[in-house]
Amino acid sequence: MKPTDFSGKQVTVLGLGRSGIAAAILLKEAGAQVTVSETKEESDFRRLAESLERKGILVELGGHTPASLKGRDLIVTSPGVSPVSRPFQWAKEEGIPVISEIELGTFFCPAEIIAVTGTNGKSTTVTLLGNILKAAGKRAHVCGNVGEAFCGVIPKIQKGDWVVLEVSSFQLETCYTFRPRIAVVLNLTSNHLDRHASFEAYLLAKRRIARSQTEKDFLLLNADDPFVRMFGKGLSVKSLFFSRSRPVEGSFLREGEFFVQWGGKEEWTASLRHLQLQGPHHEENALAAILASRLAGVSSEAIEEGLSGFRGLRHRLTLVGEKSGVQFFNDSKSTTVASTLRALETVPEPIFLIAGGRAKNEDFRTFAKSPLLKKVKRMFLIGESRDKILAAVSGKVPTFLAGTLEEAVTQAFQEAHPGETVLLSPMCASFDMFRDFEARGEYFERCVTSLEALHAR
Repeated sequence: MKPTDFSGKQVTVLGLGRSGIAAAILLKEAGAQVTVSETKEESDFRRLAESLERKGILVELGGHTPASLKGRDLIVTSPGVSPVSRPFQWAKEEGIPVISEIELGTFFCPAEIIAVTGTNGKSTTVTLLGNILKAAGKRAHVCGNVGEAFCGVIPKIQKGDWVVLEVSSFQLETCYTFRPRIAVVLNLTSNHLDRHASFEAYLLAKRRIARSQTEKDFLLLNADDPFVRMFGKGLSVKSLFFSRSRPVEGSFLREGEFFVQWGGKEEWTASLRHLQLQGPHHEENALAAILASRLAGVSSEAIEEGLSGFRGLRHRLTLVGEKSGVQFFNDSKSTTVASTLRALETVPEPIFLIAGGRAKNEDFRTFAKSPLLKKVKRMFLIGESRDKILAAVSGKVPTFLAGTLEEAVTQAFQEAHPGETVLLSPMCASFDMFRDFEARGEYFERCVTSLEALHAR
């Protein structure tokens, strides 16, 4: 289905979130008759529904019904709607195709796409890559699973631009013709097992990023990750690699310098000192961004400028303040065991770690077995999963069960001494206590700000 095919078509959009709203408006402007179906009906959703209805878009609140899908030509799903949900079953029974908002956006996009996926580091990498492309004087649009929804950015995109998309497994599992010019896979660890049936199913969803690529496209893979390294097998796309540990066909780090290499030619690109972010994971992110930008025709000078001008993202291992010599780091975006272990690898010890929230069906025993746990002086556990984490780490590290995030911050501050670190890195989703990880991180920062008034030393 192409953009010109939407005039008069009946399309239902599942979900009234950021991507669902953007998809509905784009389809309406393309001439489709659009219905949006949403399970929630709180006042915020009623206001959103009213704004869409003023544009001539029908909205169903309070639950998906067969009537909103029957007879439709297409269904566009938001990432929060599971493929095993009833709307998907109804669509299958009716023979209606279901695609993601990301796939819909590609029908309208006139620009080349760089798509980035992986378990950790996606938002940082796409933002860094956008920074480098802009430093090179290119028009770059960073969107998808970060910032604006892809469909919402479509009206701004022109031929000759670059679109840098962060794509999640939830978005990829309903992509069928999605074909980025450059696809990047950063790393793969167990994640979202509350949604995917198994780690293997999660890997298969991620692999969809490259399923429609051809020999004219590029697939960039982390050579240091055993699951990622094998991603290109059986695909016709050209695979290049990035590595912190050894020279590869692609990009690599050697003695504090970034190099790119392909076709037997090795080129120096930038120095590690240009990268403002610390930690091995940020070096991997930089290697991926450097390789993608070189394939997009960016010079070494622009790469240096892009690296040195990037200070990182909020809620991604951000130093938010220092109180009485104690440093506070906001890593609210860390919703997996692997991402929290990366945080422990980076921040100075000893660490007072605040963790917990809604678990993603991960095994916290993996965390408890890590040698990095020795950097943690005490854990402050919050949220639905606090007892589960406690069971995993019992006897390995002192713990404190907090009723709220504010209590955890306050107690950690009372126990910490100058030169020590308080780190929010939850290992869990935020939805038991907060709207999203941003809201959790912002609340953490407010708690830190209030410490001086509440606990003057």
